[in-house]
Amino acid sequence: MTTLTITRRNKLVLSVSASMLAPALLFSPVGRGSVVSAFDWFAQNVDAVTEFPCKIVTDIRHFSLDRLDPTCPQCF
Repeated sequence: MTTLTITRRNKLVLSVSASMLAPALLFSPVGRGSVVSAFDWFAQNVDAVTEFPCKIVTDIRHFSLDRLDPTCPQCF
């Protein structure tokens, strides 16, 4: 019985906190800036993750074993 009461209290605290934090983030300049920067960070990370396999394939194609040859004058 006490676990149910604690769970309901936690849900109430969480919902009240979220309902107070959301308008504060949307209506204050600092909050809007932080939301925009978080979305920008998220978008950059998604792009980096989706481009990662292509970058690996491209780097493998452009890797030449001539770089490992000590007699290759272009490599130094």
